[in-house]
Amino acid sequence: MTQPYQSLPPAAPDGPAPGVQFAGPVARLIGYIIDGFIAGAAALVLGLGLGTIIGLAGESGRNFIAGLGFILYFVAILAIWLLYFPYFWQKSGQTPGMKVTKIKVVRDEDGGPIGWGTGFVRLFGFFVSQLVFYIGFLWVLVDKRKRGWFDLMAGTCVVKA
Repeated sequence: MTQPYQSLPPAAPDGPAPGVQFAGPVARLIGYIIDGFIAGAAALVLGLGLGTIIGLAGESGRNFIAGLGFILYFVAILAIWLLYFPYFWQKSGQTPGMKVTKIKVVRDEDGGPIGWGTGFVRLFGFFVSQLVFYIGFLWVLVDKRKRGWFDLMAGTCVVKA
């Protein structure tokens, strides 16, 4: 006696929605490098401007102003790095580097846009991923949905735009 035909369950979609594909690690890396140059250039311009102010204030004996300028310089640099990625992620899902490589970050569960909170969690995940010998970044090579630790922490994934 033969057994009745059993169908296999449907295959999981390629991305968070049918027809959406996950971004590859090369596109992600190139986008991140481009963003690093952009944020670094902004920090350099800001640093040169504040450095000039600090230098002028220091030469004229205004140590308090020079010290305050030095503190403002580090606060401004930190603000650039802390706001750059979450701002673009929550605005359009794409940083300028991600636009060049045609990828974007979305919520993993439904492919929707992310907000500021998710953006900050994802950025915090970048720091965690770096602290452990960059394994969190390399995780995109292992995960079937191509997510790094930062994506897992924030509940996001990167897809082709």
